[in-house]
Amino acid sequence: MKVFSFFTGGKDSTAAILKAIEDGYQPNLLVTIVPKRFDSYLFHAINLGYTGYHAMLLKKDIIYYGVSGLREKELDELHPLISRLYESGYTMATIGGILSNYQRRRFEKIFNIYGIDLYSPFWGYPSDELLYRYLEMGIKYMIVSVSSGGLDRGCLGWVIDGDDDIERLIELGKKYGFNPTGEGGEYESFVLYTPKFWGYLKPSKYKIYWDGVSGYLELRKVDITFVDKGVSSRIDINI
Repeated sequence: MKVFSFFTGGKDSTAAILKAIEDGYQPNLLVTIVPKRFDSYLFHAINLGYTGYHAMLLKKDIIYYGVSGLREKELDELHPLISRLYESGYTMATIGGILSNYQRRRFEKIFNIYGIDLYSPFWGYPSDELLYRYLEMGIKYMIVSVSSGGLDRGCLGWVIDGDDDIERLIELGKKYGFNPTGEGGEYESFVLYTPKFWGYLKPSKYKIYWDGVSGYLELRKVDITFVDKGVSSRIDINI
């Protein structure tokens, strides 16, 4: 079975890939959808230029595909892409959706047309438990956008990699009324490391954009340390 993965570089799409591998599937192609608008209803739009480095560390192929980012139209714009993938023999797609019925129904609609199975392993998973599950899977990630009360400018660049971080996110979610997984768009993430990576990422230069209520962190430089058979090497990548 040929499997491709919709991939944003965030924790949820990364976790879906890791779970697929755990379940015996072998996603060999990452697909990053690039919307022209930051307010896309379906697709992540932050720091997508770096998903190629995730692909490199996962040793997977990757393609980029642009859409308008306009509601409903962006779904229709996927047809040429999905058609080509189907013609190339792909019969399953992984996505990182957790709770959004809006996203799930639309992906199911287009995949059903082509007979492609949707693999969404953490759909409906309890939010608090899911964050700890990601931690158990060894996923280390950074918050790169915030748009909710309780998540201020100081949260941009916050690396989530321990129980204390998860506890703080859950507490903030309860206090300010947001989903601690960020499924409602309250925050977006950028993965730095998983045990399946052949190395790890360390952002060393970035710019923060803040409007007083919400904002995002734009990566400008990333250090990559490759780890292979006990030998490490480091390179710097600038965009």
